Amino acid sequence: MILEPRLSAVLLVLTTGGLFFSASRWSSSSVSQPLALDILDQADHDNDGGHVGDYNYCQAQRPTQQAYPAPKVCRTPTAVQPLDLDLTWECSNTTAYAFTGLGTDMGEKSPFQYASVVAHHVITIPPVSPFAATHMWKGSCLPGQLTPVGAMQHRKLGAALRSIYVDEFKLLPLAFDPDTVHIRSTDVWRTRQSAENFMAGLYGIQGHDTRTVSPPVLQIHTLPTEIDYLTMNGGACPQLRQLRSTLEKSSDVLKRLREDNVEFNQQLVEVLGSQMSWSGYMDTVQPRICHGHPLQCRDNGECITHTMASKIIDNVNVQTAEVYRDGEGILDVLQLGIGPLTSDIKQNLLAASGNGKIRFHFYSGHDTTILPMLGMLDSTDLRWPPYASNLLIELWKSPSGENYVRVLYNNAIIQTKSEWCDLEWCPLKTFVDYLDRFIVKDLTKLCQMQ
Repeated sequence: MILEPRLSAVLLVLTTGGLFFSASRWSSSSVSQPLALDILDQADHDNDGGHVGDYNYCQAQRPTQQAYPAPKVCRTPTAVQPLDLDLTWECSNTTAYAFTGLGTDMGEKSPFQYASVVAHHVITIPPVSPFAATHMWKGSCLPGQLTPVGAMQHRKLGAALRSIYVDEFKLLPLAFDPDTVHIRSTDVWRTRQSAENFMAGLYGIQGHDTRTVSPPVLQIHTLPTEIDYLTMNGGACPQLRQLRSTLEKSSDVLKRLREDNVEFNQQLVEVLGSQMSWSGYMDTVQPRICHGHPLQCRDNGECITHTMASKIIDNVNVQTAEVYRDGEGILDVLQLGIGPLTSDIKQNLLAASGNGKIRFHFYSGHDTTILPMLGMLDSTDLRWPPYASNLLIELWKSPSGENYVRVLYNNAIIQTKSEWCDLEWCPLKTFVDYLDRFIVKDLTKLCQMQ
């Protein structure tokens, strides 16, 4: 039975960043730069180094109206010093950041396309810069910055969800309503860019109510990195860092991974010039693949190949399953690492089930946000999240009034190893009770244990 439009849902969306640059010591000759859209549309066909079976690191699966599985029914000082703790800094005056009026140019490039004044942050590296030649690539991208391809990935994702949640099911309002949408991001440039571009796709010019005097303000809520919990924050929680270190040192799986890849790791070091983690190698190699650039080569002709890139991904996936789901002591790791975010999600769901006003919670994070969430849910898929991965947690109400949760990852219902619940249609109480396993009291005390 298809869900009737009169039924309600609350939506929680967690996304990882889109395509971005990652530093590499060795470079190769440049090639002409295709348009962002060109690369994006061909990612599934041309980037074989990122494509392993049904897994494409360059592009996560986006929901589409056709493939979306319908429900069963239905700035301040740069550091805080001890003597600063009695000060108050206020940066939340929204009128200082509101767009100044309505625009008419349909081609304007802004988070909301109808803004008449747009500030655009541009990186400029002068050729005479004393360090550029030895420390930075040419061009205008910082390490880790979202590229035009990454921006387009998130616009397309936002537009895809609009077609489902606004156009088809009418679960979100036609025009952006800041009272019903809450946007949360890590305080990292690329995740904020991802959030802006996602919202441009979800609520761009087509979602603007021309009767309003001025456009609404797009507020992206962040926390200082030192206390953020959208990733597993070992800086704020020393015990978490210790637990993760213990797991990695004691794991037989990771020991075999190291032993089986001694020669391969040395080969990578010889080409790339430095020792990295498996995910570090991946972050160095894969952006080139996903943007259609040649892989790294040394002057002696030694190069990274697509076969090597695929093997890196395979090793990363073995590692991630162990350190986010299967390793000994993983429950303690996840409680300290992802427990606070899990608590937020629980409260969001309960508030929505009680007719809370917010209909859409959007979290813009990292692969290291998605991975522990997948581990917490006991997902069978613990491969490293592709660019623009999306985790959708939906709360539905059945015609008879019961609340159910659905969880989709990259356009597929999550399958769990332990089958603790059918995440296509899981009773809210069962889902919340499961989340409670990862939410601990006295978190601050536990984090400071030695």
